[in-house]
Amino acid sequence: MEYIGERLLPGQIGHFCVVLSFVAALLSMVSYTWAMSRGPSPEHAGWMRIGRGAFQVHAIALLGIIGTIFYILINKYYEYHYAWANVSDDLPFRYTFSAFWKEQQGSFLLWCFWHIVLGIVLMRRAGRWEAPVMAVFALAEVLIGSMLLGLYIGDVRIGVSPYDLSRYVLTDPDAKAFFQHADYLSRFTGNGLNPLLQNYWMTIHPPTLFLGFASTLVPFAYAIAGLWTRDHKGWLEPALPWALFSGAILGLGILMGGIWAYEALSFGGYWAWDPVENTSLVPWLTLVAGIHTHLIARHTGHSIRGTYGFYLITFVLVLYSTYLTRSGILGDTSAHAFTEMGLGVQLVLFIGVFATLGLGLWIARMREVPGMKEDEPASAREFWMLIGAMVLLISVVMITGATSLPVVNKIATFFNPDARKWALEDPVAHHNSFQLGVAIFIGLLSGTAQLLRYSERRWATYKRTFFKHLGIALAGATALTALNGYYLQMNGLIQHWVLLFAAMFTAVANLNYLFTVLKGNLRLGASVVSHLGFGLLVLGILYTGLNKSFISSNAFAMEGLIEGADAASLNRNVLLLKEAPMPMRRGYQATYLRDTVTGQTRTFTVRFDQLDSVGNPQGTPFELSPNVMYNRGFTEIVASNPSTKHYWNRDIFTHVTSLPKAEMDRDFARQQEDSLQYDTYPARIGDTIYTKKNYIIVKNATKTPKHHDYAPQAGDLAYGLSLDVHTLDDPRVMTAEPMMYIRPGQGAFSLTDQVNVHQLKFRLSEAAMERVLRTEDELVYQPIPMKTGGTYDFNGFAIRFDQVEKTIQHPAYQAQPDDIAIAGRLQVTAPDGRSATAAPVYLIRNNRPFSLKDEIPAFGLHFRFENIDPRTETLTISAAKATHEQATVPIDIAEDMARSDYIVLEAIVFPGINLVWTGSLLMLLGLALGMYRRLTS
Repeated sequence: MEYIGERLLPGQIGHFCVVLSFVAALLSMVSYTWAMSRGPSPEHAGWMRIGRGAFQVHAIALLGIIGTIFYILINKYYEYHYAWANVSDDLPFRYTFSAFWKEQQGSFLLWCFWHIVLGIVLMRRAGRWEAPVMAVFALAEVLIGSMLLGLYIGDVRIGVSPYDLSRYVLTDPDAKAFFQHADYLSRFTGNGLNPLLQNYWMTIHPPTLFLGFASTLVPFAYAIAGLWTRDHKGWLEPALPWALFSGAILGLGILMGGIWAYEALSFGGYWAWDPVENTSLVPWLTLVAGIHTHLIARHTGHSIRGTYGFYLITFVLVLYSTYLTRSGILGDTSAHAFTEMGLGVQLVLFIGVFATLGLGLWIARMREVPGMKEDEPASAREFWMLIGAMVLLISVVMITGATSLPVVNKIATFFNPDARKWALEDPVAHHNSFQLGVAIFIGLLSGTAQLLRYSERRWATYKRTFFKHLGIALAGATALTALNGYYLQMNGLIQHWVLLFAAMFTAVANLNYLFTVLKGNLRLGASVVSHLGFGLLVLGILYTGLNKSFISSNAFAMEGLIEGADAASLNRNVLLLKEAPMPMRRGYQATYLRDTVTGQTRTFTVRFDQLDSVGNPQGTPFELSPNVMYNRGFTEIVASNPSTKHYWNRDIFTHVTSLPKAEMDRDFARQQEDSLQYDTYPARIGDTIYTKKNYIIVKNATKTPKHHDYAPQAGDLAYGLSLDVHTLDDPRVMTAEPMMYIRPGQGAFSLTDQVNVHQLKFRLSEAAMERVLRTEDELVYQPIPMKTGGTYDFNGFAIRFDQVEKTIQHPAYQAQPDDIAIAGRLQVTAPDGRSATAAPVYLIRNNRPFSLKDEIPAFGLHFRFENIDPRTETLTISAAKATHEQATVPIDIAEDMARSDYIVLEAIVFPGINLVWTGSLLMLLGLALGMYRRLTS
């Protein structure tokens, strides 16, 4: 079958670029490897030129792949599955980037992109290390590029192409039937981007994190180069700035993920020990450990073996994290993992190649690597730095072991389907309990080691100075521990006190070192800045972890209101009825004001007031706007996004934990609607309807109603009522505006309105529409010749013809070229003295006359502009008066309706949250300062 409208050329160009990119990377790897084996010779130079040229071709081809995918996404070419699965006609352009790297292919391309950027820089700056380093880079590009090939060798598929057509990928019976039509594209729309990913953090966080992942290949490549060339000291100098750069960028990516989780997700914090979070943290820990052993090697020539090991394992752990997140193995334990795409074997091969390459060379060259001739004395800084690196390694082993339980289970069930499956009952508590000890050791070590000197051999003369500074650090830490403990109200575990002391100790010790030893020279104080940041980070964790409080609590008022809530939930959530203030803990009061719907997002506005001791508002109130996101069919909520009020010393974090069931489940809403008992009340404009508990005044009727669920279209016949709702025990007057409309070719629709406060719901049924339509047919019009300024009697109503208007404001009139249209403005006075206006329209379009009627529902009067006699300057207006029966419209009213104007809110005060962000940024700034110093010295 020849399909109409398919644009296959972008995919053909893109697939050519995929193959070219793979072949060029393979050629570059082979060329650089041959260049290494030829040594200094003309052949070496020739292979180097080929290697560089091939890598540049690979880079251009890779940009071609990225460009064609963006072209397909931006232009919404839904014939490609990549576009269909990730974009839609209503997706804002800014989220096209999120749509690009949402899929596995896009994330691999982002990874490759940063590899080619780093590779091009290395080709210019690596000097004599270019060949071995770039051979490793090209090898990585070959293996990642194979993930995009989408080729079959027999029944074995290599990679998944980003250019697969939707009609090949979507194979369910409904889709197959759909693709039997040659013009399927005329009715084919995109599935759209997951609402969770429609966030600005998804635009900036993944590129930063993947730059961090890609940058870990540089110290890995230099380590391979050092082992390959047997120059075990020469590689250290050029590799150090890159390791510091990688530590800073990867750490920034992790930090941005934490901020994203805090600002945009609803788990109430910045870190949840999610397996995907762990797999990004673990390589950073080994990288930081490698930087510390690297500094030891740089100053003393020792710990080169450890530096090799840490840099090699860092990139292997990055690959392992790639396997965990992209193989589907974490699908049941993580909210962030990719779905399985059949790349598991290739990912394992990727890990195997680099693990074998690194481990094999490391073992083969181990005896050649210079080691320590004698044990380091405990008085030397490098001794404690090495201890710190080992502690970080222990932390890595513990985190990786717990995170890898799904892998263990998969291996075990492969050999024995009935094997026991291991899982952490509470991952957060598990990791917190083990990593608390690690944090204590790191805090104490980073403070103590900073006070020592490298290769200390004159301890007898230096120890007095050391103990003086140690005493200052201990005294300062003790005072700050007591002060912060008082503010934290720490009455808990001794471990928390020790952790607080360790944080204060490293902060004071490093500040003391900065001002007494370095004389305030920050250029030399990169480690000081990082260690100070670590102390502040730990302090912030203690403040936010131990002293956070749920202010969204009023257990007495909430008893029995929140469906399914246990005692713990009642202490953390409040149900807020619309416009009803709710007192909460710590002197706060919350009022749910309103909600608005934009696209798939429903935003709730909640005002917060602080109350004084007698319950009166004080200070300046503020508003927060948490929201929920629906799926495209508005059948369920897929995300709840928080809103936060920021202060210098605390944050107030809020998110919606629940809505009325009818607001979250459309099927339940239909069932609830069907279960309502409506009573029908015939009424006219001005009538008062008395129900069991309320009375309703029928205020007005209109042919141009407005309703939040109604979007007018040309040809609609609509009718709506405006009702004032009163109750004896509430002085407020509420308004309801039910409506109905007929849309040609689609049918009749009734849109209800409700007054939640009084538990009333209003509906105009088919009987109401029939009454309106029948009234129009039954009206008897009486022609009345009129002149401007004249007053005429009609059934006791005085009708004055004010003027002819050429500016038409009539709901049924839409101007077209060459129209001739005028309106006759009528001033009508009722027998009881009430007055109103009407303006029927006389229209000539395409030489045919039309009359557009107007009416005054309160008087039951209808007017048509019938004729114009220019000779006598007389206009004929026809008037009709509806009878009592014709003016009566049946209104359906249901009482005791379940209220749906509420939200369940969780509000948390996070004290000291800015210490977390400040401490993290200082840690990364220290790494960046170290890199800058090495590049400029």
